[in-house]
Amino acid sequence: MPNSSGNAHILVFPYPGQGHMIALLDLAHKLAVRGLTITVLVTPKNLPILNPLLTKNPSTQTLVLPFPAHPEIPPGVENLKDLPPTHFKFMIGAMAELHDPLFQWFKSHPSPPAAIISNFFLGWTNKLAIELNIRRVVFSTSGAMGMAMIDHLWHDLPTRTDPNDPNELVTFSKLPKSPTYPWWQLSPIFRTYKKGDPYSEFIRNGMVENVASYGIAINTFSEFESVYLDHMRYGLGYNKVWAVGPLLPEDAAPAERGGSGSIENAGLLSWLHTCPVRSIVYVCFGSQVVLTNKQMKGVAAALECSGARFVWCAKQPTKGHVEGEYGVVPAGFEDRTAGRGVVIKGWAPQLLILKHRAVGSFLTHCGWNSTLEGLMAGVVMLAWPMRADQYINATLLVDQMKVAVRVCEGYGTVPNSAELGRAMAESVSEDRSEDPVRVRATEMRKIACDAVKEGGSSFKDLDSLVRDLCGLDLAQ
Repeated sequence: MPNSSGNAHILVFPYPGQGHMIALLDLAHKLAVRGLTITVLVTPKNLPILNPLLTKNPSTQTLVLPFPAHPEIPPGVENLKDLPPTHFKFMIGAMAELHDPLFQWFKSHPSPPAAIISNFFLGWTNKLAIELNIRRVVFSTSGAMGMAMIDHLWHDLPTRTDPNDPNELVTFSKLPKSPTYPWWQLSPIFRTYKKGDPYSEFIRNGMVENVASYGIAINTFSEFESVYLDHMRYGLGYNKVWAVGPLLPEDAAPAERGGSGSIENAGLLSWLHTCPVRSIVYVCFGSQVVLTNKQMKGVAAALECSGARFVWCAKQPTKGHVEGEYGVVPAGFEDRTAGRGVVIKGWAPQLLILKHRAVGSFLTHCGWNSTLEGLMAGVVMLAWPMRADQYINATLLVDQMKVAVRVCEGYGTVPNSAELGRAMAESVSEDRSEDPVRVRATEMRKIACDAVKEGGSSFKDLDSLVRDLCGLDLAQ
């Protein structure tokens, strides 16, 4: 749908993690389709992730800047998928070193962008936008509830009465429904905050800059998170809030979306086609989680005792993981389950899998992209939140929206294989077709799909975002 209001030039700046990049690139595609001129900033090794976007939108431009050296990031690593979760905050610091080359690029460009759309971990880009006399729009790869929680953490800086008690409860009384979480379930970046420490204060200032930005586009839909979207507008004071999700490709996901796996899509599809409807449990914990070998054994044992068909995406260790202690599929497991299961070592074509009629449930870490993909597929989600906003997402999925079942929690937790296997079996059982969670998941799928259709709530918000961006261009 071409945009008739103008042809604004927008710089899109994703945070270099698979889930963070893919969602913002999906938004960039929708903006390009609506007639905006898009330039995407990436570092050299992240350029291949842009291939689907560039193929669909040949007019999209790229700005490739060298990855800044950082003492805590190994040379040659430019994406969080190649780092353990403990290095997340170091990537925030590395990206901040792009300020000066980006400023110089703007100043030398004959027709520079009228606005920056950047990930919420790149809060410093708001000050850059002010220096350039343009506007910055925040893009949230978390949902509205998760983003509101993050904002309250960094604004209110809650503390523990006993600094040695990881189970001390923290209640967010300003948030709708006043959720409560034990300290250990709060953002790990926040939990390492030290008042006065330059690195900590830099991260906090960036989070505060999000609220000071022109507005925030969130990968969610109003029918799912209306109370939290309203809270962001009226409780947190965001100038503008656009709910533009779920941001997913309209067609089948391209094979190269996000990376490559250990299996050909054609072969995987051929096997999926042989399976009964809603009979498969899909197991995946996102682009960053690598299970310990004990956890791998627990999941493998659960899959075996469930008797269910399955697809298991088993992420392999990255730099920083102790060699031999992570991501090893138990010996003999694949032979014992041959014919009823597939193990993918590497990146899985998740959308392709979830959209297939044979998939009935999804064992997930409750990362936000996976949450939305599960909703759009209408599958029952088996929730195993592990870190960051995933506990918040699980609250939304399990306790509030009733589209998921909590089966485990904790980054290092080894699951009870018998209990997990039973939950897997029940999630795809033909005898439980009228299960309330399964029925609710099917209903929510239709609501989510309607939100992104023409005339839907997210479709309208996306059009509103485009009009506002074009207005910025005309005002210059």
